[in-house]
Formats: sequence, structure tokens, C-alpha cells
Amino acid sequence: MTTSAHSNTDAKLIHEKQVEDYLWENPDFFRNNLELLETLHVPHPSGVAISLVERQLSLFRERNQLLENRLHDLISAARENETLVSRLHHLALELMHADCLDDAVATCHDILRGEFNADNVVLRLIGEGESSEGLHFIPAKDRSLKHFHALFEKRTPICGRLRPKQQLFLFGERGTIIKSAVLIPLYETRNIGVLALGSEDVNRFHPGMGTLFIGYLGELVSRALAKYVS
Repeated sequence: MTTSAHSNTDAKLIHEKQVEDYLWENPDFFRNNLELLETLHVPHPSGVAISLVERQLSLFRERNQLLENRLHDLISAARENETLVSRLHHLALELMHADCLDDAVATCHDILRGEFNADNVVLRLIGEGESSEGLHFIPAKDRSLKHFHALFEKRTPICGRLRPKQQLFLFGERGTIIKSAVLIPLYETRNIGVLALGSEDVNRFHPGMGTLFIGYLGELVSRALAKYVS
């Protein structure tokens, strides 16, 4: 490129910068020169030049649609949270009416299957007791508990695909049809056990889902069962 060409390019850049600075300093310029807006044309993603006014309208519509989508997402999340709170409230009331361990366990199974859409509900409690359908006791020194060391250490629910040994221990033969699950640690002053919800839908429980209400669920069940576990 020749020296003359460089000079012309630099002059153009300086001129454009001056125009830009002027418009920033005078935001009312186009308001006072509306006829100029109609003559300006800007590139469009389609490749067709359109007027500045048309481009502004297009951007406005896009932003408006984005805001509408966000509002829709917020409303949907609020409704879902309201539903979860209502279900947790119902579970809490029913657990308060339970007179024994069997009643509390049956309540958990019925509500978690019926209202929380869990295909499988499993309770594994740490301690000595008589196992029954839907409830199994695990001796405190059982080596199988090592598979849940991280769960008890962090004391936060885990969602998604389970490790094979966890899946087999919790769901047994039905583990082959469980595609996703959530593990909920049960604890008060000590570890009480594990509540597992299994689904045949691979997308039902996933690592990216929120666990706030699942944590509340674990606290409710922990408080209800703690007095029955020695």
C-alpha cells in the first residue's frame, strides 16, 4: 500500500471517530434531524440493506421477545416452586400423623410416588431393625456404606446417573431399568440413612437440576424417621 493510500485510510478513520464522538456527545442529534434517519441504511443479517429506523424496530422486537421469554421462564419456575412447596407441606402434615416407623415409611412411598413422580422409592436406614418391603436396615459397620461416603460427607443430594455399585445396592434387580436417580442423605446429629428416588427417564434427574427443595425433602424425612432409628 502506498503512502497516499495510508494517508487516506487514516484520514477516514479519524473522520469516523469524530462523527462517533459527536453523536455520543449529542444524543439528541437524530431527534432533531428525523429526515436524516430515513436516508440512513445499515447492513442486515439477511444481506439486504435496510433503513436505520427499520433496523431499530427489528432490534426492539428481538429484545422484546427475549424479555418475554425470560418472563415466561420466571413465571414457569415460580409455578413449579409453588407446586413443590405445596407437596412438601402435604408430606410434612402426613408424616406428623404417622404413629410408627411403618406408617412413616408408607407415607414416604405413597407421596413420593404419587406426587413427586418417582418410579422407585428406596429407604436404607443405618442401624438394627427388621427390614420390610420398601425399607431395609444396614448395620453401621456394613462395608456397602463406603459407596456413600461422599454423600454423607457433603450432606447434599446427588442427582443423575449412579455408579453401578450404588445402583445395585439400592435398587437391586430393578437397577437395570433405573436411568436416573437422586440420592438424599438422611441425618440429624448422626447419619440416619439414604433416601433414593429412581426414574426410568434418563432426563428426570440430572446433575444440573436444583437441589434446594430436594434438600428440604431430606430434612423432613430425616426428622420423621430419626426417632425410630437406634
